[in-house]
Amino acid sequence: MSSLYVHIPFCHHICSYCDFCKVFYNEGWVNQYLEALSFEMKDKELSDDYQTIYIGGGTPSSLSLQQLKKLLDLLQPFSKKVLEYSIEINPESMNEEKLNLLKKYHVNRLSIGVQTFHDHLLKKIGRYHTSYDAIHLIKLAKSIGINDINVDLIYGLPNQTLQDVYEDIDMVNQMGIGHVSIYSLILEDNTILKHEGYIPLNDEEDAYWYQCIDCYLKEKGFIHYEVSNYYKRKPSLHNLVYWHYQDYQGIGLSAHSLIQHHRLENTKNLTKYLEHHYLEHDCPLNNEDEVFEKIMMGLRLTDGININDIDSLYHIDFLKKYKDVIDKYVKLNMLEIDNQYIRTTFEGMKYLNTILVDFLD
Repeated sequence: MSSLYVHIPFCHHICSYCDFCKVFYNEGWVNQYLEALSFEMKDKELSDDYQTIYIGGGTPSSLSLQQLKKLLDLLQPFSKKVLEYSIEINPESMNEEKLNLLKKYHVNRLSIGVQTFHDHLLKKIGRYHTSYDAIHLIKLAKSIGINDINVDLIYGLPNQTLQDVYEDIDMVNQMGIGHVSIYSLILEDNTILKHEGYIPLNDEEDAYWYQCIDCYLKEKGFIHYEVSNYYKRKPSLHNLVYWHYQDYQGIGLSAHSLIQHHRLENTKNLTKYLEHHYLEHDCPLNNEDEVFEKIMMGLRLTDGININDIDSLYHIDFLKKYKDVIDKYVKLNMLEIDNQYIRTTFEGMKYLNTILVDFLD
């Protein structure tokens, strides 16, 4: 699988929980950014055989119709063999014209930042769309033939109840959505909610909510395939590239790439990027680095990691090298080994970060 990630950092509004690399929308900056993006594409000599392209952000749908067309024109030479062409969008910055443009350029998957269908909760977290806007957008996308849709949901929001989350899942199910990404609210230091003193769910509360939500999604026919991701029709091909720890190319502000044992990190400084100084770090990865990153990504998947693969790729005896950690968590019913795969149990998935720290140590 050959994959390209494109970062569009611009947003019309900054949500109160957001810590992603983003910039307030400015027409002039966006135009300059697209020129700088074009420079990076030419400088990197991108492939013409990508199987997945993912445009993320920020809010890619914050671009005007003309700017969005320019972006898609820039990407067109690299999208000839793409199986899954995704873009992140928000309901308040999307319309029928933009959807038709996406369809024309063969974008076939939408990831919609809904977060919740409850208006009082949307207002609390600084979202500028309503539940009506989200529902209308989903119906509109389906009406023009874009049916591969992911909905992002968040749990643990201020004043949110489990019943609220169940109702969000009911709405997703009623609308025939085939993929759900559902995340616990985690607040970094430079988020608005953190400054306001909001305290998210503690570890025990989070684990309980996670278990309840998982059960409810499965009751509705969703298949759990990654810590936070569920599908009915198919998983996200692009994200599976990350979780299977395969190489991918990233372009744009703050974008990362994994290429031939190197982790490449672009600058987060917009001024530098607009001046064509896009690369910030080129980090060579040694065997130890790659083994841990493979574990870190692979244990996110419900399928887990093929032990034979990791042994042959990195010339190790995985079960011997990590015997103490594996034994500890197998006894705690957090890891299991079955048919040459090691995976987290459902209990282990709730405490994955704790398990990973032990693998790192």
